[in-house]
Amino acid sequence: MLFTILSSYKTMTAILLILAIGAAAGTFVENDFGSIMAKNLIYNSVWYQGMFFLASINMGLVIYKTKMWRVKTRVLFHISFMIILIGASITYTFGIDGTMSIDEKKSSNIIVVQDEKIIVPFFIQLNDFELIRYPGSRSPSEYSSDITVIDTKNDTKFKTSIYMNHTLTYQGYKFFQTSYPKDEKGTILSVNKDPGVEVTYIGYTLLFLSLFLNLFDKKSRFQFLIQKVKKMPIASFLLPLFCVAFLQTPSLSNDTQYIVQYLNDHKNNSQELADAFGSLIVQDPVGRMKPLDTQNREVLNKLSGKDTWQGMSANQVMLGMFSRPSIWKKVKIIKVKTPQLRKKLGVNEVQKYVTFMDFFDASGNYKLTDDVEKANQKVPSARGTYDRDLIQVDERLNISFMSYRGVLLTIFPLPNDKKDKWVDFKTMFSKVDNSAIKRSTSRLLDAAYNRNYSKGLQYVKDIQNYQYEVSPHLIPSVQKIKIERDYNESGLFFKLSMLYLLLGVSFLIYGITSMFFNTLIHKRVQLFISSTAFILFAVHTFGIAIRWYIGGYAPISNTYESMVYISYSSIIVSVVFFRKSVMALSASFIMAGIFIFAAYLGEIDPQITNLVPVLKSYWLSVHVSVITASYGFFGVGAILGVVSLILFILKSEKRKHLDIHIKNITYINEITLILGLVLLVVGNFLGAIWANESWGRYWGWDPKETWAYISILIYTVVLHLRLIKNWYSPYLFTILSVVAFSSILMTYFGVNFYLAGMHSYATGDPVPIPQWVYITTGMIVVLIALSYSKRKLTN
Repeated sequence: MLFTILSSYKTMTAILLILAIGAAAGTFVENDFGSIMAKNLIYNSVWYQGMFFLASINMGLVIYKTKMWRVKTRVLFHISFMIILIGASITYTFGIDGTMSIDEKKSSNIIVVQDEKIIVPFFIQLNDFELIRYPGSRSPSEYSSDITVIDTKNDTKFKTSIYMNHTLTYQGYKFFQTSYPKDEKGTILSVNKDPGVEVTYIGYTLLFLSLFLNLFDKKSRFQFLIQKVKKMPIASFLLPLFCVAFLQTPSLSNDTQYIVQYLNDHKNNSQELADAFGSLIVQDPVGRMKPLDTQNREVLNKLSGKDTWQGMSANQVMLGMFSRPSIWKKVKIIKVKTPQLRKKLGVNEVQKYVTFMDFFDASGNYKLTDDVEKANQKVPSARGTYDRDLIQVDERLNISFMSYRGVLLTIFPLPNDKKDKWVDFKTMFSKVDNSAIKRSTSRLLDAAYNRNYSKGLQYVKDIQNYQYEVSPHLIPSVQKIKIERDYNESGLFFKLSMLYLLLGVSFLIYGITSMFFNTLIHKRVQLFISSTAFILFAVHTFGIAIRWYIGGYAPISNTYESMVYISYSSIIVSVVFFRKSVMALSASFIMAGIFIFAAYLGEIDPQITNLVPVLKSYWLSVHVSVITASYGFFGVGAILGVVSLILFILKSEKRKHLDIHIKNITYINEITLILGLVLLVVGNFLGAIWANESWGRYWGWDPKETWAYISILIYTVVLHLRLIKNWYSPYLFTILSVVAFSSILMTYFGVNFYLAGMHSYATGDPVPIPQWVYITTGMIVVLIALSYSKRKLTN
């Protein structure tokens, strides 16, 4: 009886659900009572670790009971998890994870692990700690420690540097740059010793290998479903309704009449000069050469979250801010998210935009000095909504300050400079011995200041000629500049989202009509739909490639880019696997359109400065892109589930043919969820490798990563329920494919707003649940209720 229970699929399901529910509860316990309480009560507790042990026992017995070794890839996959758990146990039992604090010019050999001190057999001497801040800012950009390792026992002494994504490994200990003390005269290093790392990495390798091979194994469930899909005729799909909230435009009603008059005049008369101004080349903070138009758009977006302001282009705004800073400092253009911060600034708590002057008191003192310093001193996981908004707003203020002073306008190459450095206006006047360019620059500023915009065109041309004369080798080709400016102007992804939604709905109507009347899809229509999918896929690919070119890094580093990438992955699902299925293509189109469109309803926050130190890693591109791709697959699965529920509702004695359509959609849905789960598992374990190599731990039970782990458990249950014959049915699978997507929404959106953590933007304080959540939940409940009586399919 004990063997029967422990080797049961029902036991497996119960264990996975207990692990998922326990982890979900842990994220809220951590939010309200701290990480130590969450680890003591749940993550590190005997009962939770015991569930992992039971999971291993269950997995081993299932392998034995089902003779799983007959399917090599399947047994390899399950054994890899057991090896990973063994490696994790070794690390947990025998590993060391603590911190070492060292003052400058001093040394230490003491690791602090909670309340315990551990002596290591060598010393780390801190020669110098360097903290680099953004120009004109108190905000840290990066920090590093120059150290000397002194090992008298082995007669070893050497110098090295420790900084983010660059660790020191010595005698089995790994040292990571973590933080710094308040006086900035020392360093705080994380120290890790992991005796289980080799076992764990062997498990990861087997996991990745087995997942890849399983997709091509003829005996796998995936290949079985692929063969089913190849034989089926299929049709189309549904669009959830959206309520579009129009963004508020900042008001000028409180500004003086003179400012209003100036802004109107600047708006109506500066377009030509501003456009020419935007055509100049600028050297950005990481050394990429790009049109000033690109940087101006990024700056305006960073400040206000908008591409234009009061009918003015970004070039007009930036030209105005530099030429007439005294006026623009009184304009409400800096976005503030939290009412708490607005109250701190002394403005109306519902006022979304504030002026530069709102940040200073009557004596000219910065109101947020102490709060910003405290927020920056906190570890990322301890920062909440106010802290994060504070840091972001401080950055916006610094960018405003740099814009008023022209610090960001590095458009002047230094003649004969070995580092090919370009400088701003002020530096140019002091370091460049060229009276002609100085004269043209002064006259350009005078023309813009006095609103004689047409006179400034020749002076912009003079600056452009100077750029080509001094640094022709750095300036991108005319064609590249044109492509970048055209991309900026095109609004490519917003237009693409509209096309996705329009075509998805059209294909839906055609497909549902075809299924309802049981008519075949016309070959020409099928060809048109497939061709359209390939064309839009190509356009989407082109847009991502161009954005990658513009940014100089993989475009997955912020919310906007990740949502564009998720929509891209949802198109890949159908174009690669289901290009002959109108249903799957329609689902993918609507999923892609929804995600891109939603990106434009929220914050678009492109990076204009360096990535934060931890993100300056190759692992960012791999880890994030794989995980976000999985969301697209799960999203398509959820939409296919909704369509299946509608078809269940439409079933009748006269329309028994709908049963075969439901079965076929279920096959496609299962394939989609398998691919999504593969990507989510791989992405999470790649993240574990990145975390271990960057800061010495695979997993920190941060809410974001915990909910990704919960999603893995939930979708594992969904895909394995078919093994419990007396529970499983296509109807149950359909419901679960829809409901399970809530874990992805919680991982991607919910954690950001409701749970404080390293990956989130929240304090965990109560935040109003968006109305669309209630509407969507209500719609799904209604669909389930209406379809329940028709849940059985013909054999």
